[in-house]
Amino acid sequence: MRIVFAAGGTGGHILPAISVADELRARGSGFEALFVGTRLGLEGRLVPAAGYEIRFIRAGGLRGKGIAARIRNIASMAVGFFQSLGILFRFRPDVVFGSGGYASAAVVLAAALLRKRVVIQEQNSIPGLTNRLLARCAGRIYLGFAKASEYFGNRRGIVVTGNPLRERVVVSGRVDARAAFGLETEKPVLLVFGGSQGARTLNRAAAGYLMARENVQAIIQTGTQDYEWVMERLGGQKQRCFIRPYLDDMHCAYAVASVGLARAGALSVSEIAAVALPSILVPYPHAADNHQFYNASFLAEAGGAIIIADSDLNESTLAAALDPLLADAARLAAMKRSLAGIARKDAAKVIADDMLAIAS
Repeated sequence: MRIVFAAGGTGGHILPAISVADELRARGSGFEALFVGTRLGLEGRLVPAAGYEIRFIRAGGLRGKGIAARIRNIASMAVGFFQSLGILFRFRPDVVFGSGGYASAAVVLAAALLRKRVVIQEQNSIPGLTNRLLARCAGRIYLGFAKASEYFGNRRGIVVTGNPLRERVVVSGRVDARAAFGLETEKPVLLVFGGSQGARTLNRAAAGYLMARENVQAIIQTGTQDYEWVMERLGGQKQRCFIRPYLDDMHCAYAVASVGLARAGALSVSEIAAVALPSILVPYPHAADNHQFYNASFLAEAGGAIIIADSDLNESTLAAALDPLLADAARLAAMKRSLAGIARKDAAKVIADDMLAIAS
Protein backbone atom coordinates (compact mmCIF):
# COMPACT_ATOMS: atom_id res chain seq x y z
CA MET A 1 0.00 0.00 0.00
CA ARG A 2 1.21 3.48 -0.88
CA ILE A 3 0.23 6.44 1.27
CA VAL A 4 1.02 10.11 0.97
CA PHE A 5 1.08 11.95 4.29
CA ALA A 6 0.42 15.68 3.91
CA ALA A 7 1.80 17.09 7.16
CA GLY A 8 3.79 20.16 8.05
CA GLY A 9 4.36 23.11 10.32
CA THR A 10 4.54 22.19 14.01
CA GLY A 11 5.13 18.89 15.72
CA GLY A 12 1.41 18.75 16.50
CA HIS A 13 0.64 18.21 12.82
CA ILE A 14 3.69 16.13 11.89
CA LEU A 15 4.10 13.66 14.76
CA PRO A 16 0.58 12.14 14.56
CA ALA A 17 1.16 11.41 10.86
CA ILE A 18 4.53 9.84 11.64
CA SER A 19 2.88 7.73 14.36
CA VAL A 20 0.37 6.31 11.87
CA ALA A 21 3.13 5.66 9.34
CA ASP A 22 5.18 3.87 12.01
CA GLU A 23 2.20 1.66 12.87
CA LEU A 24 1.75 0.67 9.23
CA ARG A 25 5.47 0.11 8.71
CA ALA A 26 5.62 -2.15 11.76
CA ARG A 27 3.10 -4.51 10.19
CA GLY A 28 5.56 -5.73 7.58
CA SER A 29 6.56 -5.25 3.98
CA GLY A 30 4.40 -3.86 1.22
CA PHE A 31 3.97 -0.40 2.73
CA GLU A 32 5.46 2.68 1.13
CA ALA A 33 5.09 6.19 2.55
CA LEU A 34 5.84 9.61 1.11
CA PHE A 35 5.52 12.77 3.17
CA VAL A 36 4.74 16.14 1.61
CA GLY A 37 5.32 19.42 3.44
CA THR A 38 7.05 22.78 3.18
CA ARG A 39 10.54 23.94 4.00
CA LEU A 40 9.15 26.31 6.64
CA GLY A 41 8.27 23.85 9.42
CA LEU A 42 9.76 21.01 11.43
CA GLU A 43 8.93 18.36 8.84
CA GLY A 44 12.29 18.81 7.11
CA ARG A 45 13.97 17.49 10.27
CA LEU A 46 11.40 15.21 11.91
CA VAL A 47 10.36 13.21 8.84
CA PRO A 48 13.84 12.15 7.64
CA ALA A 49 14.80 11.41 11.26
CA ALA A 50 11.88 8.97 11.38
CA GLY A 51 13.16 7.24 8.23
CA TYR A 52 10.69 8.55 5.65
CA GLU A 53 11.11 10.31 2.34
CA ILE A 54 9.73 13.82 1.98
CA ARG A 55 8.90 16.16 -0.90
CA PHE A 56 8.52 19.89 -0.48
CA ILE A 57 5.91 22.20 -1.93
CA ARG A 58 5.14 25.88 -1.59
CA ALA A 59 2.35 26.89 0.78
CA GLY A 60 1.44 29.59 3.26
CA GLY A 61 -1.23 30.32 5.84
CA LEU A 62 -4.06 32.82 5.42
CA ARG A 63 -5.57 33.18 8.86
CA GLY A 64 -4.35 36.19 10.82
CA LYS A 65 -2.34 37.55 7.89
CA GLY A 66 -2.47 41.00 6.33
CA ILE A 67 -3.75 41.57 2.81
CA ALA A 68 -0.30 41.55 1.20
CA ALA A 69 0.70 38.34 2.99
CA ARG A 70 -2.58 36.68 2.02
CA ILE A 71 -2.04 37.50 -1.64
CA ARG A 72 1.49 36.08 -1.53
CA ASN A 73 0.36 32.94 0.26
CA ILE A 74 -2.56 32.36 -2.11
CA ALA A 75 -0.05 32.50 -4.96
CA SER A 76 2.18 30.06 -3.07
CA MET A 77 -0.72 27.68 -2.50
CA ALA A 78 -1.58 27.78 -6.20
CA VAL A 79 1.99 26.78 -7.02
CA GLY A 80 1.85 24.12 -4.30
CA PHE A 81 -1.34 22.71 -5.76
CA PHE A 82 0.31 22.05 -9.13
CA GLN A 83 3.40 20.69 -7.39
CA SER A 84 1.12 18.33 -5.47
CA LEU A 85 -0.56 17.16 -8.65
CA GLY A 86 2.84 16.18 -10.03
CA ILE A 87 3.86 14.39 -6.84
CA LEU A 88 0.62 12.41 -6.63
CA PHE A 89 0.66 11.56 -10.34
CA ARG A 90 4.15 10.11 -10.05
CA PHE A 91 3.76 8.35 -6.69
CA ARG A 92 0.22 7.02 -7.34
CA PRO A 93 -0.89 6.63 -3.70
CA ASP A 94 -3.74 4.38 -2.59
CA VAL A 95 -4.67 6.82 0.19
CA VAL A 96 -3.79 10.44 0.98
CA PHE A 97 -3.65 11.34 4.68
CA GLY A 98 -4.04 15.02 5.59
CA SER A 99 -3.16 16.14 9.11
CA GLY A 100 -4.40 19.72 8.87
CA GLY A 101 -2.57 23.01 8.60
CA TYR A 102 -1.87 24.99 5.45
CA ALA A 103 0.82 22.51 4.36
CA SER A 104 -1.80 19.82 3.76
CA ALA A 105 -4.39 21.89 1.91
CA ALA A 106 -2.84 21.81 -1.56
CA VAL A 107 -2.11 18.08 -1.36
CA VAL A 108 -5.62 17.11 -0.27
CA LEU A 109 -7.24 19.30 -2.92
CA ALA A 110 -5.00 17.80 -5.59
CA ALA A 111 -5.88 14.31 -4.35
CA ALA A 112 -9.58 15.10 -4.56
CA LEU A 113 -9.17 16.32 -8.15
CA LEU A 114 -7.37 13.09 -9.04
CA ARG A 115 -10.12 11.08 -7.27
CA LYS A 116 -7.77 9.59 -4.73
CA ARG A 117 -9.04 8.20 -1.44
CA VAL A 118 -8.61 10.92 1.19
CA VAL A 119 -8.65 10.76 4.98
CA ILE A 120 -7.94 13.64 7.36
CA GLN A 121 -6.99 13.74 11.01
CA GLU A 122 -8.01 16.61 13.28
CA GLN A 123 -6.00 16.91 16.48
CA ASN A 124 -7.82 19.67 18.38
CA SER A 125 -11.09 20.06 20.25
CA ILE A 126 -12.04 22.81 17.81
CA PRO A 127 -11.07 21.93 14.22
CA GLY A 128 -8.73 24.16 12.28
CA LEU A 129 -9.97 26.08 9.27
CA THR A 130 -8.08 23.87 6.82
CA ASN A 131 -9.71 20.65 8.00
CA ARG A 132 -13.15 22.22 8.15
CA LEU A 133 -12.82 23.17 4.49
CA LEU A 134 -11.22 19.89 3.43
CA ALA A 135 -13.76 17.68 5.20
CA ARG A 136 -15.93 17.52 2.09
CA CYS A 137 -13.03 15.87 0.24
CA ALA A 138 -12.50 13.16 2.86
CA GLY A 139 -14.02 9.72 3.18
CA ARG A 140 -12.88 9.56 6.82
CA ILE A 141 -12.35 12.22 9.47
CA TYR A 142 -10.38 10.96 12.47
CA LEU A 143 -10.86 13.10 15.57
CA GLY A 144 -8.55 13.55 18.54
CA PHE A 145 -11.41 14.84 20.72
CA ALA A 146 -15.12 14.06 20.56
CA LYS A 147 -16.00 17.76 20.89
CA ALA A 148 -14.63 18.41 17.40
CA SER A 149 -17.51 16.46 15.85
CA GLU A 150 -19.80 19.40 16.59
CA TYR A 151 -18.04 21.39 13.88
CA PHE A 152 -18.46 18.89 11.06
CA GLY A 153 -22.27 18.75 11.15
CA ASN A 154 -23.82 15.50 9.96
CA ARG A 155 -20.94 14.61 7.68
CA ARG A 156 -20.41 10.87 7.32
CA GLY A 157 -17.17 9.08 8.06
CA ILE A 158 -16.39 10.74 11.41
CA VAL A 159 -14.50 8.48 13.82
CA VAL A 160 -13.33 9.57 17.30
CA THR A 161 -9.98 7.82 17.73
CA GLY A 162 -7.92 10.08 20.00
CA ASN A 163 -4.64 11.43 18.68
CA PRO A 164 -2.00 9.05 17.30
CA LEU A 165 0.94 8.98 19.69
CA ARG A 166 4.54 7.89 19.29
CA GLU A 167 4.97 4.28 20.39
CA ARG A 168 7.90 5.11 22.63
CA VAL A 169 5.71 7.58 24.53
CA VAL A 170 2.87 5.12 24.96
CA VAL A 171 4.95 2.11 26.04
CA SER A 172 7.86 3.79 27.87
CA GLY A 173 6.23 3.45 31.31
CA ARG A 174 7.66 5.15 34.42
CA VAL A 175 11.25 4.00 33.98
CA ASP A 176 13.56 6.21 36.03
CA ALA A 177 15.97 7.84 33.57
CA ARG A 178 17.05 10.75 35.79
CA ALA A 179 20.72 9.94 35.37
CA ALA A 180 20.43 10.65 31.63
CA PHE A 181 19.41 14.21 32.50
CA GLY A 182 21.98 14.61 35.28
CA LEU A 183 19.26 14.85 37.94
CA GLU A 184 19.12 13.58 41.51
CA THR A 185 16.75 10.86 42.62
CA GLU A 186 15.12 12.39 45.70
CA LYS A 187 13.96 15.78 44.38
CA PRO A 188 10.75 16.34 42.35
CA VAL A 189 11.13 17.13 38.65
CA LEU A 190 9.21 19.87 36.83
CA LEU A 191 8.92 19.29 33.07
CA VAL A 192 8.46 22.56 31.16
CA PHE A 193 7.48 22.38 27.50
CA GLY A 194 5.61 24.90 25.41
CA GLY A 195 5.21 22.65 22.38
CA SER A 196 7.82 22.23 19.65
CA GLN A 197 8.32 26.01 19.43
CA GLY A 198 8.68 26.66 23.16
CA ALA A 199 6.73 29.31 25.09
CA ARG A 200 8.21 32.51 26.52
CA THR A 201 5.60 32.95 29.24
CA LEU A 202 6.25 29.46 30.57
CA ASN A 203 10.03 29.79 30.36
CA ARG A 204 10.12 33.03 32.31
CA ALA A 205 7.72 31.91 35.02
CA ALA A 206 9.58 28.62 35.42
CA ALA A 207 12.99 30.32 35.57
CA GLY A 208 11.87 32.65 38.35
CA TYR A 209 10.23 29.80 40.24
CA LEU A 210 13.27 27.53 39.99
CA MET A 211 15.71 30.24 41.12
CA ALA A 212 13.73 30.45 44.37
CA ARG A 213 13.21 26.67 44.82
CA GLU A 214 16.47 24.79 45.19
CA ASN A 215 14.58 21.66 46.16
CA VAL A 216 12.94 21.37 42.72
CA GLN A 217 14.67 20.05 39.59
CA ALA A 218 13.60 20.72 36.02
CA ILE A 219 13.75 19.54 32.43
CA ILE A 220 13.02 22.49 30.14
CA GLN A 221 12.29 22.51 26.41
CA THR A 222 12.80 26.20 25.71
CA GLY A 223 12.31 26.48 21.96
CA THR A 224 15.05 28.07 19.87
CA GLN A 225 14.19 31.71 20.58
CA ASP A 226 14.36 31.47 24.37
CA TYR A 227 17.22 29.01 24.77
CA GLU A 228 19.98 31.56 25.34
CA TRP A 229 17.84 33.60 27.77
CA VAL A 230 17.00 30.54 29.87
CA MET A 231 20.63 29.44 29.84
CA GLU A 232 21.68 32.86 31.13
CA ARG A 233 19.23 32.54 34.02
CA LEU A 234 19.59 28.86 34.86
CA GLY A 235 22.78 27.72 33.16
CA GLY A 236 24.56 27.82 36.51
CA GLN A 237 22.07 25.28 37.88
CA LYS A 238 23.16 22.39 35.64
CA GLN A 239 23.11 19.99 38.56
CA ARG A 240 19.31 20.34 38.74
CA CYS A 241 18.18 21.93 35.45
CA PHE A 242 18.43 20.14 32.11
CA ILE A 243 17.84 22.71 29.35
CA ARG A 244 17.47 22.12 25.61
CA PRO A 245 15.82 23.99 22.70
CA TYR A 246 14.05 20.76 21.69
CA LEU A 247 13.75 17.41 23.45
CA ASP A 248 14.16 14.47 21.10
CA ASP A 249 13.80 12.01 24.01
CA MET A 250 10.49 13.38 25.27
CA HIS A 251 9.41 9.91 26.37
CA CYS A 252 12.31 9.83 28.85
CA ALA A 253 11.38 13.29 30.14
CA TYR A 254 7.81 12.15 30.70
CA ALA A 255 9.07 9.07 32.52
CA VAL A 256 10.96 11.03 35.19
CA ALA A 257 8.71 14.11 35.55
CA SER A 258 6.68 14.67 38.70
CA VAL A 259 4.57 17.53 37.29
CA GLY A 260 4.32 19.21 33.90
CA LEU A 261 4.06 22.90 32.97
CA ALA A 262 2.86 23.05 29.39
CA ARG A 263 0.86 24.71 26.67
CA ALA A 264 -2.28 22.84 25.66
CA GLY A 265 -1.63 21.83 22.09
CA ALA A 266 -3.59 18.75 21.10
CA LEU A 267 -0.59 16.43 20.98
CA SER A 268 0.79 17.66 24.30
CA VAL A 269 -2.59 17.15 26.00
CA SER A 270 -2.96 13.66 24.51
CA GLU A 271 0.55 12.66 25.59
CA ILE A 272 0.05 14.06 29.08
CA ALA A 273 -3.03 11.86 29.46
CA ALA A 274 -1.27 8.82 28.00
CA VAL A 275 1.67 9.06 30.43
CA ALA A 276 -0.57 10.19 33.33
CA LEU A 277 1.48 13.29 34.14
CA PRO A 278 -0.28 15.76 36.50
CA SER A 279 0.12 19.14 34.84
CA ILE A 280 -0.40 22.87 34.98
CA LEU A 281 -1.66 23.90 31.55
CA VAL A 282 -1.33 27.42 30.15
CA PRO A 283 -3.33 27.63 26.90
CA TYR A 284 -1.79 29.77 24.18
CA PRO A 285 -4.07 32.84 24.17
CA HIS A 286 -3.80 33.50 20.42
CA ALA A 287 -4.64 29.99 19.24
CA ALA A 288 -7.34 29.94 16.56
CA ASP A 289 -10.81 29.82 18.11
CA ASN A 290 -9.17 29.53 21.54
CA HIS A 291 -8.87 25.80 20.87
CA GLN A 292 -6.07 25.26 23.40
CA PHE A 293 -8.39 26.27 26.23
CA TYR A 294 -10.85 23.56 25.21
CA ASN A 295 -8.03 21.03 24.87
CA ALA A 296 -6.89 21.90 28.40
CA SER A 297 -10.44 21.73 29.74
CA PHE A 298 -10.64 18.09 28.67
CA LEU A 299 -7.95 17.24 31.23
CA ALA A 300 -8.98 19.75 33.87
CA GLU A 301 -12.60 18.58 33.94
CA ALA A 302 -11.38 15.04 34.44
CA GLY A 303 -9.30 16.15 37.42
CA GLY A 304 -5.88 15.65 35.86
CA ALA A 305 -4.73 19.23 35.27
CA ILE A 306 -4.87 22.81 36.54
CA ILE A 307 -5.42 25.67 34.09
CA ILE A 308 -3.72 29.06 34.49
CA ALA A 309 -4.40 31.80 31.93
CA ASP A 310 -1.36 33.04 30.05
CA SER A 311 -1.98 36.59 31.28
CA ASP A 312 -2.01 35.35 34.89
CA LEU A 313 1.10 33.18 34.79
CA ASN A 314 4.16 34.43 36.61
CA GLU A 315 6.56 33.19 39.27
CA SER A 316 4.06 33.84 42.08
CA THR A 317 1.00 32.23 40.49
CA LEU A 318 3.08 29.26 39.44
CA ALA A 319 4.30 28.83 43.00
CA ALA A 320 0.75 29.12 44.37
CA ALA A 321 -0.36 26.23 42.16
CA LEU A 322 2.78 24.10 42.13
CA ASP A 323 3.99 24.17 45.73
CA PRO A 324 0.82 22.62 47.23
CA LEU A 325 0.74 20.07 44.42
CA LEU A 326 4.30 18.87 44.97
CA ALA A 327 3.63 18.62 48.72
CA ASP A 328 0.50 16.47 48.31
CA ALA A 329 1.36 12.95 47.17
CA ALA A 330 -2.25 11.80 47.50
CA ARG A 331 -3.50 14.53 45.18
CA LEU A 332 -0.81 13.75 42.60
CA ALA A 333 -1.79 10.09 42.69
CA ALA A 334 -5.47 10.99 42.20
CA MET A 335 -4.61 13.19 39.22
CA LYS A 336 -2.62 10.35 37.67
CA ARG A 337 -5.57 7.99 38.04
CA SER A 338 -7.88 10.54 36.45
CA LEU A 339 -5.57 10.96 33.45
CA ALA A 340 -5.15 7.22 33.02
CA GLY A 341 -8.93 6.90 32.92
CA ILE A 342 -9.35 9.22 29.91
CA ALA A 343 -6.21 8.34 27.94
CA ARG A 344 -6.52 7.03 24.38
CA LYS A 345 -3.38 5.08 23.50
CA ASP A 346 -4.51 3.05 20.50
CA ALA A 347 -5.35 5.79 17.99
CA ALA A 348 -2.51 4.94 15.60
CA LYS A 349 -3.61 1.29 15.50
CA VAL A 350 -7.29 2.16 14.99
CA ILE A 351 -6.48 4.58 12.17
CA ALA A 352 -4.06 2.15 10.52
CA ASP A 353 -6.68 -0.63 10.59
CA ASP A 354 -9.26 1.65 9.01
CA MET A 355 -6.90 2.94 6.32
CA LEU A 356 -6.00 -0.62 5.34
CA ALA A 357 -9.70 -1.40 5.00
CA ILE A 358 -10.26 1.72 2.89
CA ALA A 359 -7.31 0.96 0.60
CA SER A 360 -8.44 -2.61 0.01
